Amino acid sequence: MTEIFLYKQNLSKSPKMNVFFAFPAIERFGMASLGYLSIFEKLDMRDDIAVERIFTDTKTTKMHLEDVDVIGFSNSFEIDFLAMLKILEKYNIPFKSKDRTEKHPLVFGGGPVLSANPLPYSELYDFITVGDAQGSFNQIFDILIKMKGRPKEEILKALDGIDSVWIPAFGKNKNVIPSRDELDKPVFTPILSDNSFFPNTFVIEVERGCPKKCNFCMASWLNLPPRFVPADEIIKAIDFALKYTRKIALLGAYVAGHPEFDKILKHIREQNKTEPIELSVSSLRADMNNPDVIKTLVECGAKTATIAIEAGSDRLRKIINKDLSEEEIFESVKVARENGLSGLKIYVMIGIPGETKQDINELISLMKRLKQENKGFDIVLSLATFVPKAQTPFQYVKRNSSKELEKKVQYLKKELHKIGITLRPSSVEWDAVQSVLSRYGDPLTDYLIDVYKQGGNLGAFKQIWRKYQKAGKLPDFETTADEPRGTPWDFIKTVPEEVLKKAYDKALSLM
Repeated sequence: MTEIFLYKQNLSKSPKMNVFFAFPAIERFGMASLGYLSIFEKLDMRDDIAVERIFTDTKTTKMHLEDVDVIGFSNSFEIDFLAMLKILEKYNIPFKSKDRTEKHPLVFGGGPVLSANPLPYSELYDFITVGDAQGSFNQIFDILIKMKGRPKEEILKALDGIDSVWIPAFGKNKNVIPSRDELDKPVFTPILSDNSFFPNTFVIEVERGCPKKCNFCMASWLNLPPRFVPADEIIKAIDFALKYTRKIALLGAYVAGHPEFDKILKHIREQNKTEPIELSVSSLRADMNNPDVIKTLVECGAKTATIAIEAGSDRLRKIINKDLSEEEIFESVKVARENGLSGLKIYVMIGIPGETKQDINELISLMKRLKQENKGFDIVLSLATFVPKAQTPFQYVKRNSSKELEKKVQYLKKELHKIGITLRPSSVEWDAVQSVLSRYGDPLTDYLIDVYKQGGNLGAFKQIWRKYQKAGKLPDFETTADEPRGTPWDFIKTVPEEVLKKAYDKALSLM
């Protein structure tokens, strides 16, 4: 394995604190996570902290566990708890915060899942950071270092004074205010690795959040206000990257919506003339009508791209606040085809609130007409079922039952097969699990631990839930997946509730 550190490592530290910083997956995935690596860099740059990267497949460590003061986890997905428990078990750290003694390291977590609704996982952590990490981590670790050796409860009380930190053991004792990074400079890859899902790729975050504010989108609502990095700073990052690699990836929920995206593309195309660049973009706007975007991607080796239309009918797109017309979808596919791409992956959802059989048929009709007008162009439909998320306007809505959703998936499979469209659906049952975890309002600690011990597969999730339900410890699974039970996570003040309700009420009026 080869690694290139793109920042000046401090090799003559006098650490006052030893930290395991863990990613809940194998190293190959962790080394492709910009958020995880950027926080590691921030900790590693400090003179007073020794930090080591930990993954589920880490075999040996430089630090001995007895010397580790803190272990942190970066959580992006609901089922990341499985890998977290695997890591805790590997290092003989009790799963529950209350079972850890003063000799155990403090365990903390952060990331979008915990920023939206940490309640199901709360008893696994000593403290949880909410919002962007860059702005709060120095403050957190200044306190941890200053109070090292003090009783755990004293340390947690001191951390409780930080607005963006929640201490689960103290209950909902305060309003938690997420931290926000300014993003006047881009966050970019600090370590190039050939042992990455995207080997030796330099990732640049060009923006955070999205001004479109689709009603279902946690990435948009958690990251308000949207922030665009100045184009000149992105160009500086690109030039810096090209000293080490020709693989560049632009990251963000709304990359091509950057107000100076043309300027960024022009620079990439100029650099590509001297030596080929391999460029990738996390996603494209589905209303793109600028051929230069596609031309640049094609010149830099791209053969396909992804656009998200979310729904097949204009009516549903209005309900979810997706500002996208059918004419713009057709124009986007045409621009992609005419400027050199060989295909597109189109992302849609089913089970959107207010959806009818007519909406499903309109999706089929849309795909049929796209296929007919773009012969020889490869169109793949990536299908997910709608999962309501906390901290979005659709946190209040009812999800379709798994039975209803399975019927819709099978109907789409049958009809799309007739017209030669490749359908790649997500798992309805796994989406139901995600729906439960995203909106559950109490700790699920014992349940989560038992699921992990039974292998963490779908069967374990359902079987153990039934066992707990029979014992009167949990409600019906399908009802829990489908029905919201208030908003118990509203002590985390990401977006004012009146703003979310206003957007929800507007969606209701269109159903």
